[in-house]
Amino acid sequence: MWLFVILWTCVCTVQEVEDAQKIRRTVIDCFERACLPSVSEEEKKRILHFAIVGGGPTGVEFAAALHDFVSEDLVKLYPGIKDLVKITLLEAGDHILSM
Repeated sequence: MWLFVILWTCVCTVQEVEDAQKIRRTVIDCFERACLPSVSEEEKKRILHFAIVGGGPTGVEFAAALHDFVSEDLVKLYPGIKDLVKITLLEAGDHILSM
């Protein structure tokens, strides 16, 4: 089963631990970029919009883990942009978590 995570700079698959580490670094990089004073509000929203493709158990769990990482850890470091973060879970089927 493949899980795709669409980030501002790349599309990542999650198959190995190294993939998860790359996604974590990329999410932090997105927060760093969004904090730059030269970045417009619209661009910040675009940078901080994370999309997970796959509404099965893995995608839903990953979306929840990303939400926890953002809301429990990153907001402490970047409190000024917490309201701009958006996590979208995409599923081609009719139901999330369909089996």
